[in-house]
Amino acid sequence: MEYAAPCEAISPESKLLTQLQKQIEINPSKNKEILDKFWAKIDKSGTPIIETLNDQQSRIIFLWKGAKHNVRLIGGPSNDHEWLTRMPKSDVWFKESIIDNRYIGSYSFAVDLPNLEGYLSNYCPHLNPNLKESRSQRRTVIQVQRIDPFNNNAYLAKNNNSGLRNENLVALKLAPKFINPKKYPDVAQPSLIKHQLESKLLNNVRTISIYQSKAKLNQDYITAIFFDGQHYNELLNVPKALDILVEQGKLPPIQAIFVSPPNEQIRPKELTPNKEFSAFFNQELMPWIKKNAPQTVNANKTVLLGSSLGGLSSAYLALENPNMISHVVPLSGSFWWQAENSDLPNGMSKIIREKNLHSPQHWFITANSYETSRNNNELSILETSPVVAEDLKQKGHDVTYKSYIGGHSYAVWQVAIQDALQHFFSKSL
Repeated sequence: MEYAAPCEAISPESKLLTQLQKQIEINPSKNKEILDKFWAKIDKSGTPIIETLNDQQSRIIFLWKGAKHNVRLIGGPSNDHEWLTRMPKSDVWFKESIIDNRYIGSYSFAVDLPNLEGYLSNYCPHLNPNLKESRSQRRTVIQVQRIDPFNNNAYLAKNNNSGLRNENLVALKLAPKFINPKKYPDVAQPSLIKHQLESKLLNNVRTISIYQSKAKLNQDYITAIFFDGQHYNELLNVPKALDILVEQGKLPPIQAIFVSPPNEQIRPKELTPNKEFSAFFNQELMPWIKKNAPQTVNANKTVLLGSSLGGLSSAYLALENPNMISHVVPLSGSFWWQAENSDLPNGMSKIIREKNLHSPQHWFITANSYETSRNNNELSILETSPVVAEDLKQKGHDVTYKSYIGGHSYAVWQVAIQDALQHFFSKSL
């Protein structure tokens, strides 16, 4: 299907791009020279461009060079995949946003998306509210995803072959402080032991990696269990961050169990609350961890952590197994989930309200400022997370709820993990 002309319907507001636009308009004969100088400047400064507006806000400018049809921003300060606009008579594609100076996040680009069903045959289709984008068209971003060539800060090195989706990172000047393993090149990378766990109940096999920090005199080990373990292990290098936190005296010794799904296709089925995965957790996973963990698993110091669907599953499984899990960290939990349309105000709240309190657990629940709903009639993570937190409080649990300035991103979750573990355990040092 034919594409519409590249969208040029939005004018820039930043100093950087308004000056460039004026130069192009005034000196059309020097177009190539002007653009070459511009991109040389960008190559030197790096992206995204940050223009400070005041103590609270900045304008962030995402740039892409030379797409043919379209460019889309994946992630960033938004609850959607935002479209970039091309500057007329140029190869400059841009997206500008005004954001809080506490923002931290990740992003990548989708460049020249395929036009599956004619949606992209319309000029600036995203500016026409009557045009509906199909799910299949929306998912084409995965096929053409690219990282920002002008930003050297990314989760993974360019030659990484882990198969995980890489993204670029950005943090503004007031972003929360955390232990970033990349800033400690002299600290040795901790070794992990990899296992394969075969489930007879689920009839599948998954990889589990185990990390252990150094021991500390007269201090018991925490056990932290991570869903989507490969992301926390390889994208964020959580083991090295934990090593540093323990060495700095900010955490007691810790062993971490990184649990990966058998594959990405089965992940949503496993991590949505269900009795089959709960039986696996109770009858196979936890006994396996107790047998294979290098240190004794203390039920009073066992933390279950997960993000997105992993956060939803962590909450559900912790409530189902209060004798095994003492601390719970749902990061941007998918609490919009409903088993049935009648589940109000959401499926997780219904489960909590119908369950008798076995023993109080310690919760650290997070949601982020851009995790809002794209449609007014849909539940969002930002809307439902504080409701779930309040429901748990009403049942007698110890609950902390915290919202960060960011999107649905591991960049935020790496901060929240460290905040949660220190909140729970730094007082015991």
